[in-house]
Amino acid sequence: MKKPTIFIFSGPGGAGKTTLVDKLFRKKPIRRAFVKGISFTTRRIRPGERGGRDYFFVSKEEFLKLKKKNFFLENEKVLSDYYGTPKYFFAVAKREKKDLILCIDVKGGMYLKKNFKQARTITIFISAPTEKELQARLKKRIEAAEMIKKRIKLSKKELQSSRYYDYVIINQDLSTSLNVLEAILLAEKFRRE
Repeated sequence: MKKPTIFIFSGPGGAGKTTLVDKLFRKKPIRRAFVKGISFTTRRIRPGERGGRDYFFVSKEEFLKLKKKNFFLENEKVLSDYYGTPKYFFAVAKREKKDLILCIDVKGGMYLKKNFKQARTITIFISAPTEKELQARLKKRIEAAEMIKKRIKLSKKELQSSRYYDYVIINQDLSTSLNVLEAILLAEKFRRE
């Protein structure tokens, strides 16, 4: 049985990763060929988010218990919160003979690319057109000003990691970025087959 490919979407907060993944999974060819992984996090739920759709929201204690049980493919602490990808979605992708899409932070993406040998990994870095635009997007979020400052500082570090990714998409226009992403996913999928 062929191994699933893991497509890792990373990039700074505000780049549009989650929006792009959500829009991708509205397309039938994507839903037929891919499984969407949903991460666990200890961060607070934002307005408009739903547990089990956007993230699995858990306490720090619950997260650390799961980590101890070797529940995650990868897990990282980003700023003051933990994020982790459960192994479950990889098992589902394997069982259903589909590929897996993960929307995870840069450290988690690089960890999987380097260490997870049970699958081929394709990394896609998504960014806003400029640092100024990225900061403007982050400031629109309903978060404490101090957290926004921390995210802006983190985004500068994350942008430097883009050179290690297989693809880089500058998300200036959502529909163009969506078409490019879909083309990458399908080309990589059919190239292997």
